[in-house]
Amino acid sequence: MLSSRSLRHVVMAFAATLAVGCAPSLKVNVLQPARVNLGSAKRLTVVQTEGRKGARDFMIDELTRQARGEGYFQVADRSDEGIVVKVAGRGVQILNTGSGPAQGQDEIGIRIDVNDWDAEKKTETIKGTDSKGNATEREEKFYEAKTVVSVTAFNAAGKALLAEEEYEMVGRGEDKDSAIGNAARALVGRILFDITPKYVTKAIRMDGDDKAQKPIIEVAEKGNVPRAITEMESYVQGNPQNSAALYNLAVLLDASGKYQEALDLYTKAISLSAKDYYVDMKAECAKRLADQQALAQ
Repeated sequence: MLSSRSLRHVVMAFAATLAVGCAPSLKVNVLQPARVNLGSAKRLTVVQTEGRKGARDFMIDELTRQARGEGYFQVADRSDEGIVVKVAGRGVQILNTGSGPAQGQDEIGIRIDVNDWDAEKKTETIKGTDSKGNATEREEKFYEAKTVVSVTAFNAAGKALLAEEEYEMVGRGEDKDSAIGNAARALVGRILFDITPKYVTKAIRMDGDDKAQKPIIEVAEKGNVPRAITEMESYVQGNPQNSAALYNLAVLLDASGKYQEALDLYTKAISLSAKDYYVDMKAECAKRLADQQALAQ
């Protein structure tokens, strides 16, 4: 049984959780770089492939299909133009420029080397029980495939953002082709996961302590953030030392993607009232600014 002191601590912690849960906030979708940041480029151009032709063709087709489905990258195939690239450290040397145009600033060159692309027949023992509870065994035959490719991705300046990075995936199927296809599709999905930025929903907490700001906050929560910014700016002009107003204006600008302006206001608000969540929201805004700058490279 909890002591009266322990019970009081539980109640206080629960009350604090409720207070945070009831605090006004704005939800925003922010774009975050993937593990491998390709900057602002949205065009992937396969310039060279090596290995079994059928495997190379499958990789290009599947990369094109999955990228189209995700809606972020456009994929072009220039692998038949004679372009030859060689990885040199963290850079790429173009040994043969091929017959087409030079690589654009908004374009990422891709080289795909197929290292392994095969499947073998296997047998698996499946154990179970029958309707009477007796133990049963049966053999199930299937094919297990392994696909391994090395991927090089480079920008127009010759910087290798991926330098012969190896991807491996195992898949299974009823026949050899389906097993290889399953493994290869998963492999392409992993490559795209590593390079495609993702939208993430974030909640930015507002300060609801000043009741006079409630109508402005409600305007923002209903989706009219531009109007809320105008009204909060007017409020701040009349109350320049009001930490909640400065902070809430920072939140509104943060939600609008004006991260540097928001950071300046977060700093001013913290200098007047260093509430813990002021500091936390400022740190998250700084991360959003860093992500924005990374994606603009």
